[in-house]
Amino acid sequence: MIEYDSFIYLDVYRTGSTHVIALLGKIADEKRVRKLRHSSLTRGRPLGLDGGKLVFTTVRNPWDWYVSLWAHGAGGKSTIRKFLSLHLDADELAHLYDRNDPATSFRRWLQLMHNPQFLERVMKEYLPQSGLAPIIGLYSYRFLRVTTRFPRLLLRNVFVRNPQNAEAHLRRFGAYDIVLHTETLSTDLITFVERNRGRCRFKPDAAEIIRKADETPANASRRSLGSYRDYYDEEGAALVANRDRLFSDVFGYRY
Repeated sequence: MIEYDSFIYLDVYRTGSTHVIALLGKIADEKRVRKLRHSSLTRGRPLGLDGGKLVFTTVRNPWDWYVSLWAHGAGGKSTIRKFLSLHLDADELAHLYDRNDPATSFRRWLQLMHNPQFLERVMKEYLPQSGLAPIIGLYSYRFLRVTTRFPRLLLRNVFVRNPQNAEAHLRRFGAYDIVLHTETLSTDLITFVERNRGRCRFKPDAAEIIRKADETPANASRRSLGSYRDYYDEEGAALVANRDRLFSDVFGYRY
């Protein structure tokens, strides 16, 4: 969570969050209170209350999100790749991030990212410990972990028993007021700024700053194939459709 005097941004991984955070530092005409990357409202504000501040987040097409995460790892930077490097030898790791055969490599990686036994072995974060690895996808978990209240306590298989329950959990414990879409991020952010000038303090030229920054987005992943669809086969597309159906049910994303 990135907290300012009058608003809070819940920065979900690989949804343009680095770009948004950089922009907020340029367009906000008020003080930043705290910066806790990829953290829930509860971590920064223990009672889970927003204090009357406007809370927003960003969301991305789930099929595109996985490609972005893979491409980020193929560039050698991701936390997921770091986890994998601790448990796989160099050849195995190269097999998962082969930029010479990106579609095959991505599909192999995607299956492992939805394999509960594999995640239990390699991932040192709360998805395996929550018991949700066999139930929802990595993106669904990470989105809910940042955007819902008390995730360490409530984001568990006791409460989320199937992919459909993820929607009910988000609607019950969601901590944001507004969601911006990565696919139209600059337009959404400009609209957000202009509609909330009375509640939040943004600089007069905020819209122009956003438009200019759109030419060089921060932390963008590099891909060798044109569309995210080029990375998927039918099995992989169906896997995301099922395990990450939260994004279709709530935000209307389609493959």
